[in-house]
Amino acid sequence: MAAGEPLTHAQRLWAYATLGASPIVTEELAPLIGGLTASQGQLAIGPVIVALTLGGWIATGLLYALGRWRGRWVRRRFPAVNGHMKRWLRAVRRRPWRSALAVRFAFGARLLLPLACGAAHLRLDIYLLGSLLSSIVWSTAFALVGFWFGDAAVAALHAVRRYDQYAVGVLAGLATLVWLMLRRRRRGRTEAAAAAAVPPG
Repeated sequence: MAAGEPLTHAQRLWAYATLGASPIVTEELAPLIGGLTASQGQLAIGPVIVALTLGGWIATGLLYALGRWRGRWVRRRFPAVNGHMKRWLRAVRRRPWRSALAVRFAFGARLLLPLACGAAHLRLDIYLLGSLLSSIVWSTAFALVGFWFGDAAVAALHAVRRYDQYAVGVLAGLATLVWLMLRRRRRGRTEAAAAAAVPPG
């Protein structure tokens, strides 16, 4: 097929199916490329967003099912993820609704968070609704960025991905620092309250 030649109906259907199946692997690259392709007139932006939303939602649903019914097996089979899973399990139990909403935006944990939601036995209706809303917002946002900014957005994503591991490390360090500061402040308030409660001798 020559460059710029319109896609046939079968080719468009295949392209939508491929986009729907790819977000769990390619993450933001799939909606950016889908949006870019739509901006060039090869695909329609509406079906691109629908395909990405359904594909992402189904994939996170399958991960939830794996975590719910085989969570212990996953943790035994992959001991390297066990510590991370424990942290995400605690997070899901503390904030179930927010966890369901975060499944498509959990930077560095898009496989582990749905697994943890299932392993924590998060209510299925809460998970399905939250993950659907998350998939809609995520797919729409990144597909429109690809539609409006095209090549620049894809190139920027490639540049960012070279430094993913450093970004995760920096974010984890900042989160730890904030947690330590809050803990120290809380301890100071507790000690001050305890001192104030002691009657003068």
